[in-house]
Amino acid sequence: MKKIVLVLAFVFSAIGNAALVAASETDDGASSGNEYDVVILNGRVMDPETQFDGVRNVGIKDGIIKTITKDKIAGKEVIDAKGLVVAPGFIDTHIHNVTKLGAKMMLLDGVTTPLATEFGVLDIDKFYDQRKDWRANYGATVGLNFARMKVLDHYTSQDDADWLTATKEVAKKGPSNWSTKIPSPEEEKQIMAIMKKGLNRGAIGVGIAVGYSPQGTTAREVYETQKLAASYGRVTAAHTRFGSGLPPDEFVLGGDEIMANAMYLNAPAIFQHFHNADWRLAAEFIKKAQERGYNIWGEIYPYAAYSTLAGADYLNKENLERNHQDISKTFLDPATGKYMTEEEFFKMQKEDAGHMIVVFSRKKEDIPKWLSIEGATVASDAVMLLDKDGNILPEDAPYEKIVGHPRSCGAHARSLRYAREYNIPLMTVVGNLSYWSAKHLGDTGLEAMQKRGRIQEGMVADITVFDPKTVADRSDYAAGKNCRPSAGIPYVLVNGVVTVKDSKLVPDAHAGQPIRFPVK
Repeated sequence: MKKIVLVLAFVFSAIGNAALVAASETDDGASSGNEYDVVILNGRVMDPETQFDGVRNVGIKDGIIKTITKDKIAGKEVIDAKGLVVAPGFIDTHIHNVTKLGAKMMLLDGVTTPLATEFGVLDIDKFYDQRKDWRANYGATVGLNFARMKVLDHYTSQDDADWLTATKEVAKKGPSNWSTKIPSPEEEKQIMAIMKKGLNRGAIGVGIAVGYSPQGTTAREVYETQKLAASYGRVTAAHTRFGSGLPPDEFVLGGDEIMANAMYLNAPAIFQHFHNADWRLAAEFIKKAQERGYNIWGEIYPYAAYSTLAGADYLNKENLERNHQDISKTFLDPATGKYMTEEEFFKMQKEDAGHMIVVFSRKKEDIPKWLSIEGATVASDAVMLLDKDGNILPEDAPYEKIVGHPRSCGAHARSLRYAREYNIPLMTVVGNLSYWSAKHLGDTGLEAMQKRGRIQEGMVADITVFDPKTVADRSDYAAGKNCRPSAGIPYVLVNGVVTVKDSKLVPDAHAGQPIRFPVK
Protein backbone atom coordinates (compact mmCIF):
# COMPACT_ATOMS: atom_id res chain seq x y z
CA MET A 1 0.00 0.00 0.00
CA LYS A 2 2.83 2.38 0.88
CA LYS A 3 4.41 1.64 -2.53
CA ILE A 4 1.16 2.57 -4.31
CA VAL A 5 0.91 5.85 -2.39
CA LEU A 6 4.52 6.69 -3.17
CA VAL A 7 4.01 5.97 -6.85
CA LEU A 8 0.87 8.09 -6.98
CA ALA A 9 2.66 10.89 -5.14
CA PHE A 10 5.47 10.73 -7.65
CA VAL A 11 3.00 10.79 -10.55
CA PHE A 12 1.07 13.74 -9.16
CA SER A 13 4.35 15.51 -8.42
CA ALA A 14 5.51 14.97 -11.98
CA ILE A 15 2.18 16.19 -13.34
CA GLY A 16 2.42 19.27 -11.13
CA ASN A 17 5.97 20.01 -12.26
CA ALA A 18 4.94 19.52 -15.87
CA ALA A 19 2.07 21.93 -15.32
CA LEU A 20 4.47 24.49 -13.88
CA VAL A 21 6.75 24.10 -16.88
CA ALA A 22 3.80 24.46 -19.24
CA ALA A 23 2.60 27.56 -17.40
CA SER A 24 6.08 29.01 -17.55
CA GLU A 25 6.29 28.37 -21.29
CA THR A 26 2.87 29.94 -21.80
CA ASP A 27 3.93 33.01 -19.83
CA ASP A 28 7.07 33.65 -21.85
CA GLY A 29 5.48 32.51 -25.10
CA ALA A 30 8.07 29.90 -26.04
CA SER A 31 5.42 27.35 -26.88
CA SER A 32 2.13 29.27 -26.80
CA GLY A 33 2.75 31.10 -30.07
CA ASN A 34 1.32 34.26 -28.52
CA GLU A 35 4.23 35.78 -26.66
CA TYR A 36 4.00 38.97 -28.73
CA ASP A 37 1.16 40.89 -30.33
CA VAL A 38 3.14 41.33 -33.54
CA VAL A 39 6.40 39.80 -34.72
CA ILE A 40 8.42 40.98 -37.69
CA LEU A 41 10.63 38.15 -38.89
CA ASN A 42 13.84 38.04 -40.93
CA GLY A 43 13.93 41.77 -41.67
CA ARG A 44 16.96 44.00 -42.08
CA VAL A 45 16.69 46.06 -38.92
CA MET A 46 18.19 49.55 -39.20
CA ASP A 47 18.57 51.82 -36.18
CA PRO A 48 20.10 55.22 -37.03
CA GLU A 49 20.95 56.12 -33.42
CA THR A 50 23.16 53.08 -32.77
CA GLN A 51 23.96 52.50 -36.47
CA PHE A 52 22.86 48.90 -36.03
CA ASP A 53 22.20 47.18 -39.36
CA GLY A 54 21.48 43.45 -39.33
CA VAL A 55 18.90 40.75 -39.95
CA ARG A 56 16.84 40.19 -36.83
CA ASN A 57 13.40 39.25 -35.55
CA VAL A 58 11.41 41.96 -33.75
CA GLY A 59 8.83 41.21 -31.08
CA ILE A 60 6.20 43.81 -30.16
CA LYS A 61 3.80 43.79 -27.24
CA ASP A 62 1.51 46.52 -25.87
CA GLY A 63 2.84 48.96 -28.46
CA ILE A 64 6.48 48.56 -27.38
CA ILE A 65 9.44 46.85 -29.03
CA LYS A 66 10.16 44.09 -26.51
CA THR A 67 12.89 42.15 -28.26
CA ILE A 68 15.24 42.32 -31.24
CA THR A 69 16.80 38.92 -31.59
CA LYS A 70 18.22 36.19 -33.78
CA ASP A 71 16.14 33.66 -31.84
CA LYS A 72 12.85 32.28 -33.10
CA ILE A 73 9.88 34.17 -31.73
CA ALA A 74 6.13 33.84 -32.18
CA GLY A 75 3.20 36.22 -32.04
CA LYS A 76 -0.48 36.68 -32.74
CA GLU A 77 0.30 38.54 -35.97
CA VAL A 78 3.31 37.67 -38.11
CA ILE A 79 5.02 39.80 -40.75
CA ASP A 80 7.58 38.10 -42.97
CA ALA A 81 10.06 40.89 -43.73
CA LYS A 82 12.68 38.84 -45.57
CA GLY A 83 14.45 41.14 -48.00
CA LEU A 84 12.79 44.20 -46.45
CA VAL A 85 14.12 46.98 -44.23
CA VAL A 86 12.61 47.41 -40.78
CA ALA A 87 13.07 51.11 -39.99
CA PRO A 88 11.78 53.60 -37.43
CA GLY A 89 8.46 55.11 -38.49
CA PHE A 90 9.10 58.27 -40.47
CA ILE A 91 8.54 61.61 -38.71
CA ASP A 92 7.52 64.64 -40.75
CA THR A 93 7.79 67.92 -38.84
CA HIS A 94 6.28 70.09 -41.55
CA ILE A 95 2.80 69.29 -42.76
CA HIS A 96 -0.34 71.30 -43.41
CA ASN A 97 -2.62 68.49 -44.63
CA VAL A 98 -4.03 67.72 -41.20
CA THR A 99 -7.12 65.96 -42.58
CA LYS A 100 -7.91 62.25 -42.61
CA LEU A 101 -6.99 62.02 -46.28
CA GLY A 102 -3.72 63.78 -45.56
CA ALA A 103 -2.91 61.38 -42.74
CA LYS A 104 -3.79 58.45 -45.00
CA MET A 105 -1.38 59.55 -47.72
CA MET A 106 1.33 60.15 -45.13
CA LEU A 107 0.93 56.60 -43.80
CA LEU A 108 1.08 55.11 -47.29
CA ASP A 109 4.34 57.05 -47.67
CA GLY A 110 5.73 55.54 -44.46
CA VAL A 111 5.04 58.44 -42.09
CA THR A 112 3.80 57.46 -38.64
CA THR A 113 4.09 60.93 -37.10
CA PRO A 114 3.12 63.98 -39.20
CA LEU A 115 3.38 67.23 -37.22
CA ALA A 116 1.87 70.62 -38.09
CA THR A 117 4.63 73.00 -37.02
CA GLU A 118 5.12 75.80 -39.57
CA PHE A 119 1.71 77.50 -39.53
CA GLY A 120 0.69 75.49 -36.50
CA VAL A 121 -2.85 75.95 -35.21
CA LEU A 122 -4.79 78.49 -33.18
CA ASP A 123 -6.68 76.34 -30.69
CA ILE A 124 -4.45 73.57 -29.36
CA ASP A 125 -7.18 71.81 -27.34
CA LYS A 126 -9.48 71.76 -30.34
CA PHE A 127 -6.78 70.34 -32.59
CA TYR A 128 -6.02 67.42 -30.27
CA ASP A 129 -9.65 66.76 -29.36
CA GLN A 130 -10.62 66.43 -33.03
CA ARG A 131 -8.00 63.74 -33.63
CA LYS A 132 -8.60 61.19 -30.89
CA ASP A 133 -9.47 58.49 -33.43
CA TRP A 134 -6.57 59.31 -35.75
CA ARG A 135 -4.68 56.63 -37.67
CA ALA A 136 -1.30 58.35 -37.39
CA ASN A 137 0.25 60.19 -34.46
CA TYR A 138 -0.52 63.90 -34.39
CA GLY A 139 0.85 67.12 -32.95
CA ALA A 140 1.10 70.85 -33.59
CA THR A 141 2.68 74.11 -32.59
CA VAL A 142 0.64 77.16 -31.75
CA GLY A 143 0.85 79.44 -34.80
CA LEU A 144 1.86 83.10 -34.71
CA ASN A 145 0.14 83.77 -38.04
CA PHE A 146 -3.14 82.36 -36.73
CA ALA A 147 -2.84 84.50 -33.59
CA ARG A 148 -2.26 87.53 -35.80
CA MET A 149 -5.35 86.62 -37.86
CA LYS A 150 -7.48 86.39 -34.73
CA VAL A 151 -6.32 89.72 -33.29
CA LEU A 152 -5.78 91.80 -36.44
CA ASP A 153 -8.55 90.39 -38.65
CA HIS A 154 -10.98 89.12 -35.98
CA TYR A 155 -10.74 85.67 -37.51
CA THR A 156 -13.14 83.11 -36.04
CA SER A 157 -12.12 79.58 -36.77
CA GLN A 158 -14.15 76.60 -37.93
CA ASP A 159 -11.06 74.43 -38.23
CA ASP A 160 -7.97 76.51 -37.66
CA ALA A 161 -5.69 73.66 -38.74
CA ASP A 162 -6.79 74.46 -42.28
CA TRP A 163 -4.53 77.45 -42.90
CA LEU A 164 -5.40 77.62 -46.61
CA THR A 165 -9.11 78.06 -45.94
CA ALA A 166 -8.31 80.50 -43.16
CA THR A 167 -6.25 82.77 -45.40
CA LYS A 168 -8.97 82.68 -48.06
CA GLU A 169 -11.67 83.49 -45.50
CA VAL A 170 -9.73 86.49 -44.21
CA ALA A 171 -8.98 87.71 -47.74
CA LYS A 172 -12.69 87.79 -48.61
CA LYS A 173 -13.19 90.57 -46.06
CA GLY A 174 -10.55 92.83 -47.63
CA PRO A 175 -6.81 93.40 -47.12
CA SER A 176 -5.27 90.77 -44.84
CA ASN A 177 -3.97 92.67 -41.83
CA TRP A 178 -2.30 89.57 -40.40
CA SER A 179 0.27 89.63 -43.21
CA THR A 180 0.86 93.38 -43.51
CA LYS A 181 -0.01 95.22 -40.29
CA ILE A 182 2.44 95.95 -37.48
CA PRO A 183 0.39 95.41 -34.31
CA SER A 184 -0.03 98.08 -31.68
CA PRO A 185 1.40 97.36 -28.20
CA GLU A 186 -2.04 96.29 -27.00
CA GLU A 187 -2.58 94.05 -30.03
CA GLU A 188 0.83 92.50 -29.53
CA LYS A 189 -0.11 91.67 -25.93
CA GLN A 190 -3.21 89.91 -27.20
CA ILE A 191 -1.20 87.98 -29.77
CA MET A 192 1.33 86.87 -27.15
CA ALA A 193 -1.49 85.85 -24.79
CA ILE A 194 -2.82 83.49 -27.47
CA MET A 195 0.65 82.04 -28.00
CA LYS A 196 1.13 81.56 -24.25
CA LYS A 197 -2.24 79.83 -23.91
CA GLY A 198 -1.26 77.41 -26.68
CA LEU A 199 2.00 76.57 -24.93
CA ASN A 200 0.16 76.07 -21.64
CA ARG A 201 -2.17 73.66 -23.42
CA GLY A 202 0.72 71.45 -24.52
CA ALA A 203 1.76 72.80 -27.94
CA ILE A 204 5.01 71.34 -29.27
CA GLY A 205 6.33 74.89 -29.63
CA VAL A 206 5.58 77.95 -31.74
CA GLY A 207 5.19 78.18 -35.51
CA ILE A 208 6.39 81.34 -37.22
CA ALA A 209 5.58 81.54 -40.93
CA VAL A 210 7.11 84.99 -41.17
CA GLY A 211 7.84 84.39 -44.86
CA TYR A 212 4.13 85.03 -45.43
CA SER A 213 3.96 88.16 -43.28
CA PRO A 214 7.32 89.92 -43.67
CA GLN A 215 5.84 93.39 -43.91
CA GLY A 216 3.81 93.17 -40.74
CA THR A 217 5.98 91.03 -38.48
CA THR A 218 8.81 93.00 -36.94
CA ALA A 219 12.13 91.55 -35.80
CA ARG A 220 11.10 92.32 -32.23
CA GLU A 221 7.83 90.37 -32.58
CA VAL A 222 9.73 87.37 -33.93
CA TYR A 223 12.22 87.61 -31.07
CA GLU A 224 9.50 87.96 -28.42
CA THR A 225 7.69 84.91 -29.83
CA GLN A 226 10.88 82.86 -29.74
CA LYS A 227 11.60 84.18 -26.25
CA LEU A 228 8.19 82.99 -25.08
CA ALA A 229 8.78 79.52 -26.54
CA ALA A 230 12.26 79.47 -24.98
CA SER A 231 10.78 80.15 -21.55
CA TYR A 232 9.02 76.79 -21.92
CA GLY A 233 12.09 75.12 -23.44
CA ARG A 234 10.19 74.53 -26.67
CA VAL A 235 10.99 74.71 -30.33
CA THR A 236 10.43 77.52 -32.80
CA ALA A 237 9.58 76.17 -36.26
CA ALA A 238 10.06 78.86 -38.88
CA HIS A 239 9.37 79.49 -42.52
CA THR A 240 11.87 82.30 -42.55
CA ARG A 241 11.65 85.83 -43.84
CA PHE A 242 12.52 86.77 -47.45
CA GLY A 243 12.13 84.96 -50.75
CA SER A 244 14.93 86.36 -52.84
CA GLY A 245 18.26 84.99 -53.92
CA LEU A 246 19.76 88.47 -54.17
CA PRO A 247 20.77 91.21 -51.69
CA PRO A 248 19.49 92.92 -49.65
CA ASP A 249 16.79 90.39 -48.80
CA GLU A 250 18.41 87.02 -49.42
CA PHE A 251 16.51 83.98 -48.17
CA VAL A 252 19.40 82.81 -46.01
CA LEU A 253 19.29 86.04 -43.98
CA GLY A 254 15.80 85.16 -42.79
CA GLY A 255 17.20 81.90 -41.46
CA ASP A 256 19.97 83.85 -39.79
CA GLU A 257 17.34 85.85 -37.88
CA ILE A 258 15.71 82.73 -36.44
CA MET A 259 19.00 80.98 -35.63
CA ALA A 260 20.57 84.06 -34.06
CA ASN A 261 17.54 84.51 -31.79
CA ALA A 262 17.72 80.81 -30.87
CA MET A 263 21.38 81.16 -29.94
CA TYR A 264 20.77 84.35 -27.91
CA LEU A 265 18.06 82.47 -26.04
CA ASN A 266 19.80 79.06 -25.98
CA ALA A 267 16.59 77.69 -27.41
CA PRO A 268 15.70 75.01 -30.01
CA ALA A 269 14.74 76.00 -33.56
CA ILE A 270 13.99 74.50 -36.96
CA PHE A 271 15.15 76.34 -40.09
CA GLN A 272 12.40 75.01 -42.33
CA HIS A 273 13.10 74.11 -45.99
CA PHE A 274 16.56 75.68 -45.86
CA HIS A 275 17.39 74.13 -49.26
CA ASN A 276 16.66 77.37 -51.04
CA ALA A 277 18.85 80.11 -52.43
CA ASP A 278 22.42 79.60 -51.15
CA TRP A 279 21.53 76.40 -49.29
CA ARG A 280 25.21 75.58 -48.83
CA LEU A 281 25.65 78.65 -46.64
CA ALA A 282 22.51 77.79 -44.69
CA ALA A 283 23.79 74.23 -44.15
CA GLU A 284 27.09 75.60 -42.89
CA PHE A 285 25.31 77.94 -40.46
CA ILE A 286 23.28 75.02 -39.08
CA LYS A 287 26.36 72.83 -38.73
CA LYS A 288 28.33 75.55 -36.92
CA ALA A 289 25.44 76.09 -34.50
CA GLN A 290 25.23 72.36 -33.78
CA GLU A 291 28.99 72.13 -33.24
CA ARG A 292 28.57 74.75 -30.52
CA GLY A 293 25.90 72.65 -28.81
CA TYR A 294 22.76 74.44 -29.98
CA ASN A 295 19.63 72.39 -30.70
CA ILE A 296 19.12 73.91 -34.14
CA TRP A 297 18.40 71.89 -37.25
CA GLY A 298 17.10 72.25 -40.79
CA GLU A 299 14.59 70.57 -43.10
CA ILE A 300 14.70 69.64 -46.77
CA TYR A 301 12.41 67.86 -49.20
CA PRO A 302 13.54 66.07 -52.38
CA TYR A 303 12.04 68.25 -55.10
CA ALA A 304 13.33 71.01 -57.34
CA ALA A 305 9.99 72.83 -57.06
CA TYR A 306 8.12 74.29 -54.15
CA SER A 307 4.43 75.03 -53.72
CA THR A 308 2.75 78.07 -52.25
CA LEU A 309 -0.20 80.45 -52.53
CA ALA A 310 -0.40 82.51 -55.71
CA GLY A 311 -0.69 85.56 -53.49
CA ALA A 312 2.43 84.90 -51.39
CA ASP A 313 4.24 88.15 -50.60
CA TYR A 314 7.53 87.07 -52.13
CA LEU A 315 5.87 86.37 -55.50
CA ASN A 316 5.34 90.06 -56.10
CA LYS A 317 6.19 91.24 -59.60
CA GLU A 318 9.19 93.33 -58.54
CA ASN A 319 10.85 90.44 -56.72
CA LEU A 320 10.24 88.03 -59.60
CA GLU A 321 11.73 90.43 -62.14
CA ARG A 322 14.73 91.19 -59.94
CA ASN A 323 15.46 87.48 -59.62
CA HIS A 324 14.96 86.92 -63.36
CA GLN A 325 12.14 84.44 -62.75
CA ASP A 326 10.61 83.33 -66.06
CA ILE A 327 7.02 82.60 -65.09
CA SER A 328 6.17 80.82 -68.35
CA LYS A 329 8.87 78.21 -67.67
CA THR A 330 8.68 77.85 -63.92
CA PHE A 331 5.11 78.51 -62.67
CA LEU A 332 2.84 75.48 -62.95
CA ASP A 333 -0.85 75.18 -62.10
CA PRO A 334 -1.27 71.65 -60.68
CA ALA A 335 -4.99 71.77 -61.49
CA THR A 336 -4.12 71.67 -65.19
CA GLY A 337 -0.59 70.29 -65.13
CA LYS A 338 0.45 73.18 -67.39
CA TYR A 339 2.77 76.15 -67.04
CA MET A 340 1.15 79.57 -66.80
CA THR A 341 1.81 82.72 -68.78
CA GLU A 342 2.62 85.93 -66.93
CA GLU A 343 -0.84 87.21 -67.75
CA GLU A 344 -2.50 84.11 -66.35
CA PHE A 345 -0.45 84.17 -63.16
CA PHE A 346 -0.97 87.83 -62.30
CA LYS A 347 -4.68 87.44 -63.02
CA MET A 348 -4.78 84.49 -60.63
CA GLN A 349 -2.82 86.46 -58.05
CA LYS A 350 -5.43 89.20 -58.21
CA GLU A 351 -8.59 87.08 -58.42
CA ASP A 352 -7.66 83.86 -56.61
CA ALA A 353 -4.70 84.61 -54.34
CA GLY A 354 -5.32 81.43 -52.32
CA HIS A 355 -4.83 79.11 -55.30
CA MET A 356 -1.95 76.69 -54.79
CA ILE A 357 0.74 76.78 -57.47
CA VAL A 358 4.02 74.97 -58.08
CA VAL A 359 7.22 76.93 -58.74
CA PHE A 360 10.41 75.38 -60.15
CA SER A 361 13.24 77.33 -58.59
CA ARG A 362 15.98 74.85 -57.65
CA LYS A 363 18.47 72.59 -59.36
CA LYS A 364 17.45 68.95 -59.65
CA GLU A 365 21.08 67.88 -59.37
CA ASP A 366 21.21 69.36 -55.85
CA ILE A 367 18.59 66.95 -54.48
CA PRO A 368 21.03 64.06 -53.75
CA LYS A 369 23.33 66.58 -52.06
CA TRP A 370 20.56 67.69 -49.69
CA LEU A 371 19.64 64.11 -48.82
CA SER A 372 23.31 63.29 -48.14
CA ILE A 373 23.58 65.88 -45.36
CA GLU A 374 23.62 63.95 -42.08
CA GLY A 375 20.79 65.26 -39.93
CA ALA A 376 19.00 67.26 -42.64
CA THR A 377 15.52 66.07 -41.76
CA VAL A 378 13.10 65.23 -44.56
CA ALA A 379 9.90 67.24 -44.09
CA SER A 380 7.42 67.35 -46.94
CA ASP A 381 5.66 70.70 -46.38
CA ALA A 382 2.57 68.73 -47.44
CA VAL A 383 -0.43 70.97 -48.00
CA MET A 384 -4.18 70.44 -47.80
CA LEU A 385 -5.39 67.83 -50.27
CA LEU A 386 -7.94 69.59 -52.46
CA ASP A 387 -9.76 69.02 -55.73
CA LYS A 388 -9.38 71.33 -58.73
CA ASP A 389 -12.06 73.65 -57.32
CA GLY A 390 -10.30 74.02 -53.98
CA ASN A 391 -12.60 71.75 -51.97
CA ILE A 392 -11.16 69.65 -49.13
CA LEU A 393 -11.40 65.97 -50.03
CA PRO A 394 -12.57 63.12 -47.73
CA GLU A 395 -10.40 60.16 -46.74
CA ASP A 396 -11.85 57.88 -49.42
CA ALA A 397 -11.52 60.37 -52.30
CA PRO A 398 -10.21 58.96 -55.62
CA TYR A 399 -6.51 59.73 -55.93
CA GLU A 400 -6.91 61.28 -59.38
CA LYS A 401 -9.06 64.04 -57.91
CA ILE A 402 -6.27 65.33 -55.68
CA VAL A 403 -4.60 68.48 -56.97
CA GLY A 404 -1.31 69.79 -55.60
CA HIS A 405 2.43 69.34 -55.30
CA PRO A 406 3.49 65.64 -55.31
CA ARG A 407 5.54 66.25 -52.17
CA SER A 408 2.30 65.94 -50.18
CA CYS A 409 2.12 62.23 -51.03
CA GLY A 410 5.54 60.95 -52.06
CA ALA A 411 8.40 62.86 -50.42
CA HIS A 412 9.56 60.01 -48.18
CA ALA A 413 9.50 57.19 -50.71
CA ARG A 414 11.17 59.57 -53.15
CA SER A 415 13.98 60.12 -50.65
CA LEU A 416 14.55 56.36 -50.44
CA ARG A 417 14.46 56.06 -54.23
CA TYR A 418 17.13 58.74 -54.48
CA ALA A 419 19.23 56.86 -51.92
CA ARG A 420 19.12 53.82 -54.20
CA GLU A 421 19.67 55.65 -57.48
CA TYR A 422 22.43 57.99 -56.28
CA ASN A 423 24.23 55.61 -53.89
CA ILE A 424 23.51 57.69 -50.82
CA PRO A 425 24.10 55.63 -47.66
CA LEU A 426 20.73 54.17 -46.75
CA MET A 427 21.36 54.66 -43.04
CA THR A 428 21.86 58.39 -43.63
CA VAL A 429 18.53 58.76 -45.40
CA VAL A 430 16.66 56.56 -42.92
CA GLY A 431 18.07 58.72 -40.12
CA ASN A 432 16.99 61.89 -41.89
CA LEU A 433 13.50 60.44 -42.31
CA SER A 434 13.08 59.41 -38.70
CA TYR A 435 15.73 59.61 -35.99
CA TRP A 436 16.96 63.16 -36.23
CA SER A 437 13.53 64.75 -35.84
CA ALA A 438 12.86 62.52 -32.84
CA LYS A 439 16.28 63.31 -31.37
CA HIS A 440 15.98 67.09 -31.66
CA LEU A 441 12.38 67.23 -30.43
CA GLY A 442 13.14 64.74 -27.67
CA ASP A 443 15.96 67.00 -26.51
CA THR A 444 13.38 69.74 -25.88
CA GLY A 445 11.83 67.46 -23.25
CA LEU A 446 9.06 66.10 -25.46
CA GLU A 447 8.85 62.61 -23.97
CA ALA A 448 6.81 61.10 -26.81
CA MET A 449 9.70 61.75 -29.18
CA GLN A 450 12.35 60.37 -26.83
CA LYS A 451 10.82 56.93 -27.44
CA ARG A 452 10.36 57.18 -31.20
CA GLY A 453 12.65 57.34 -34.21
CA ARG A 454 14.59 54.28 -33.06
CA ILE A 455 14.40 50.51 -33.49
CA GLN A 456 15.52 49.49 -30.02
CA GLU A 457 14.09 47.41 -27.19
CA GLY A 458 11.88 49.57 -25.00
CA MET A 459 11.00 52.04 -27.76
CA VAL A 460 7.52 52.73 -29.12
CA ALA A 461 6.76 50.43 -32.04
CA ASP A 462 6.26 53.06 -34.73
CA ILE A 463 7.80 51.11 -37.60
CA THR A 464 8.00 51.42 -41.38
CA VAL A 465 8.84 48.33 -43.42
CA PHE A 466 10.00 48.97 -46.98
CA ASP A 467 11.64 47.22 -49.90
CA PRO A 468 14.95 48.99 -50.64
CA LYS A 469 14.91 47.63 -54.20
CA THR A 470 11.47 48.87 -55.20
CA VAL A 471 10.45 51.71 -52.89
CA ALA A 472 9.53 54.74 -54.99
CA ASP A 473 7.19 57.70 -55.24
CA ARG A 474 4.31 57.45 -57.71
CA SER A 475 3.11 61.05 -57.50
CA ASP A 476 4.18 63.60 -60.10
CA TYR A 477 3.23 66.96 -61.61
CA ALA A 478 0.92 65.64 -64.34
CA ALA A 479 -2.77 66.42 -63.87
CA GLY A 480 -4.52 63.52 -62.18
CA LYS A 481 -1.25 62.08 -60.86
CA ASN A 482 -0.36 64.64 -58.20
CA CYS A 483 -1.07 62.32 -55.30
CA ARG A 484 -0.83 58.55 -55.64
CA PRO A 485 0.24 56.00 -53.01
CA SER A 486 3.95 55.30 -52.89
CA ALA A 487 5.28 51.88 -53.92
CA GLY A 488 7.44 49.46 -51.95
CA ILE A 489 6.12 50.23 -48.44
CA PRO A 490 4.06 47.15 -47.56
CA TYR A 491 3.78 47.62 -43.78
CA VAL A 492 3.50 50.52 -41.37
CA LEU A 493 2.93 50.07 -37.63
CA VAL A 494 1.67 52.87 -35.40
CA ASN A 495 2.10 52.28 -31.68
CA GLY A 496 2.46 48.57 -32.37
CA VAL A 497 -0.70 48.32 -34.46
CA VAL A 498 -0.40 47.25 -38.10
CA THR A 499 -1.98 50.24 -39.83
CA VAL A 500 -0.76 49.63 -43.40
CA LYS A 501 -0.77 46.04 -44.66
CA ASP A 502 0.12 45.03 -48.21
CA SER A 503 0.40 48.78 -48.96
CA LYS A 504 -3.23 49.43 -48.00
CA LEU A 505 -4.82 50.95 -44.92
CA VAL A 506 -6.15 48.50 -42.36
CA PRO A 507 -9.75 49.76 -42.01
CA ASP A 508 -10.15 49.51 -38.24
CA ALA A 509 -6.63 50.64 -37.27
CA HIS A 510 -6.86 53.92 -35.35
CA ALA A 511 -3.84 53.76 -33.06
CA GLY A 512 -2.49 57.31 -33.40
CA GLN A 513 -1.36 59.03 -30.22
CA PRO A 514 -1.02 62.74 -29.37
CA ILE A 515 2.49 64.17 -29.50
CA ARG A 516 2.08 66.86 -26.89
CA PHE A 517 3.57 68.40 -23.78
CA PRO A 518 1.68 68.05 -20.49
CA VAL A 519 -1.25 70.44 -20.24
CA LYS A 520 -1.08 73.17 -17.64
